[in-house]
Amino acid sequence: MIGARDLLPVLPALVLVVTGLVVILLQAGARRPQPGARPFAAVSLAGLALAFFATWSIPKAQGCGACTPSLGGSLVGDGLARMLGLLLIATAAAVVLLVPAYGRKTDTDRGEVYGLMLFAVAGMLGLVSAVELVALFVALEIMSVSLYALAGLRRAQARSQEAALKYFVTGAFSSAFLLYGIALLYGITGTTNLARIASALASPSRDPTTLAVALGLLLVGFGFKVACVPFHMWVPDVYEGAPTTVTTLMAAAVKAAAFGALLRVTLFGLAPLAYKWRPALAGLAILTMIIGNLAALAQSNLKRMLAYSSIAHAGYMLTAFVAAPALAAEAVVFYLAGYAAVSVGAFGALAALTREDREPSTLADLAGLAERRPALAAAIAVFMFSLTGVPVTAGFVGKLMVFRAAVAGGWAVLALVGVAMSLVSAYYYLRVVVAMYMRPPTGEEWPRIGGAAAVALTFALLAILWLGVEPGRILDSVRSAVTGLR
Repeated sequence: MIGARDLLPVLPALVLVVTGLVVILLQAGARRPQPGARPFAAVSLAGLALAFFATWSIPKAQGCGACTPSLGGSLVGDGLARMLGLLLIATAAAVVLLVPAYGRKTDTDRGEVYGLMLFAVAGMLGLVSAVELVALFVALEIMSVSLYALAGLRRAQARSQEAALKYFVTGAFSSAFLLYGIALLYGITGTTNLARIASALASPSRDPTTLAVALGLLLVGFGFKVACVPFHMWVPDVYEGAPTTVTTLMAAAVKAAAFGALLRVTLFGLAPLAYKWRPALAGLAILTMIIGNLAALAQSNLKRMLAYSSIAHAGYMLTAFVAAPALAAEAVVFYLAGYAAVSVGAFGALAALTREDREPSTLADLAGLAERRPALAAAIAVFMFSLTGVPVTAGFVGKLMVFRAAVAGGWAVLALVGVAMSLVSAYYYLRVVVAMYMRPPTGEEWPRIGGAAAVALTFALLAILWLGVEPGRILDSVRSAVTGLR
């Protein structure tokens, strides 16, 4: 029998699901309200605030470091799930702040938009707390199905429909690979629980060929979700075609959820096979850093450039997986926090500057922005500096940590490739700064950003600077969250 204590780890996701249903019902019962009177964003933010409080309170409520499994051992409310859950909810709140102004200009300020975002975040929360592979797959599909619909929100735009279709097709393929890998792993070990899988894999009597195939299928499935090379083909088209607020959610929150799940599966369930998957992930990391950065160099479209940048950053994070579990988790979680903030800032700035059916898409569109919008240009410059890895930003500390983890794991070559590719990335990131500060204004003047969007961008800016200047407090929290990993 399931008690209230057993439901505590899933309470934040339940809050978000209920809030999403309420928002959709409000849309269904609305009689064409004025845009400024729509309550969708306010209700969504209230639900996210409740979910944030519930996630924050789980360890205190359980009184044992939040380590008790729930729902028959399918989910766990441990420190890692709590830390990533707080990050996902805070990121979603920042994205919701961007939606009203952008939605009014693009006809996407509708109740189902907020509802689908909340459902997607509920799936993400399940993804980072699942310790059982079937539960992980269900959470993954809840997140993915919501995102497929969100990518195609702009029904009148063929590019948005194309993005949704490509996302759906590649997502279905990746889910099939992942599910087949789970099935083979179940056939080998007789369980889908990560702890029991680790115990079973410690035995040397397993079929090595079938085990290698299962491991390969799992890595392919996760490779699509984290967008590493060669499973990255969908990212540029989907990021470009989806509404920019949806792209922001995918770049910031989906990547965090996917890497959180990959951390748990590899470092818990597949720990006895580390000698097999660490070299594979190291190879993927090198390919991803090189191809992601080199492809970004050739882009003239800002969203496609940031999409390839997102691929490159997946490679940076993969470099940490060769280290010991605690060090790898610490580096990746900190990197995810900084990258979520900078993604909200970079993509959010493009969303905030949008006018009716027109948004900044090229460097020429940002020319002279420092003269017209000096505060916004300064914020975008900080976002670009953080993506590059300039000191006193979150990006610098994050890269320092993942490269240190790679060296500690005996893979100094990963750190060398990462540093070299960071130098390459400086060219295309700093092109944005040059366009804003060193070119005269051309063309139309972009509208002033609204108050809610300004709050989201300010939050992202302060988070980047705080993580870069005072990383100690968050690092202490991250270390405390991953103390169970050895």
